[in-house]
Amino acid sequence: MELSGFGEIELIKKISKNLRLFSKDVVKGIGDDAAVLKFDKKHYLLLTTDTLVEDDHFNLKWFTPEQIGSKAIESNVSDIASMGGFPKYALISLTMPKNTNTNFVDKLYNGINKNCKKYKINIIGGNLSNGKNIVINVMLIGFVEKKNLCLRSNAKINDLILVTGNLGASRAGLQLLKNNKKGNSINYYLNPKCKLNIGRKLSNFVNAMEDVSDGLASEVLNICNESKTGAVIYKEKIPLNKNTINDAKKLKKDPYDYALFGGEDFELIFTIPEKRLNKIKGIKCIVVGKILPKKQGIYLFDKRKKKLSYGYDQFKSEI
Repeated sequence: MELSGFGEIELIKKISKNLRLFSKDVVKGIGDDAAVLKFDKKHYLLLTTDTLVEDDHFNLKWFTPEQIGSKAIESNVSDIASMGGFPKYALISLTMPKNTNTNFVDKLYNGINKNCKKYKINIIGGNLSNGKNIVINVMLIGFVEKKNLCLRSNAKINDLILVTGNLGASRAGLQLLKNNKKGNSINYYLNPKCKLNIGRKLSNFVNAMEDVSDGLASEVLNICNESKTGAVIYKEKIPLNKNTINDAKKLKKDPYDYALFGGEDFELIFTIPEKRLNKIKGIKCIVVGKILPKKQGIYLFDKRKKKLSYGYDQFKSEI
């Protein structure tokens, strides 16, 4: 079977079946936004990696080199943020054609260095390789206080499900570019910003947390599958900004589809007991659903129940 018919989630499950852990230092391996290892009495070590591939994750017609470098860091820091942690060190590997201009590399690293300075990340190594397309891989190392570690598997029945901001704008921006149309959503796609500071604040009070990199539907399914629960998402509560709504109209699409099945919004989704909501009053968050017993299923409620399916999948067709 080809990967296009298999899907990313199924492939991860297939690979995981053949893996064995030989170290007792692994707190969490595959199944979360970052791997978690024992470190010292106070902290866990966090490890994550993400790859940007030319003509898949970025197009040189739309992105400046600086924006590509910035996106490479933001997407990885978002994974650390969702674990409640903070980034510290990075290894960066580049694959480039031999005819790539050195000015491109300089500008790419301008974007990388700017964001590393913002998040106080130390670049400590990497690798260079020749290839047909430009590929940027970042391995990010971070830490989290043991008491603040957030895992997808920590959601509890009756937890409320919240997100930290509007969804769907990034996918709306991508579709505008693909269809040669203009709109304000393009900026969200070209210049994503993760929620590290908010993640650090939330980690003191939430149960499960994840970043919205593949669409709201995928993230809810991930949390429920790891926590062995069900969930309901209320469609009318999903936050959309005016730009996303207006730009979706230009494309004759439902903006809620972009929020549910798009990706790269890099907001945070988390679960929290209702009694703790007063603890996060100063943080802008929107309630979008609730964690249910597993037997009740995982569904979207919009006048009637509709089973949730996974969102963005890089091995399958896009919205």
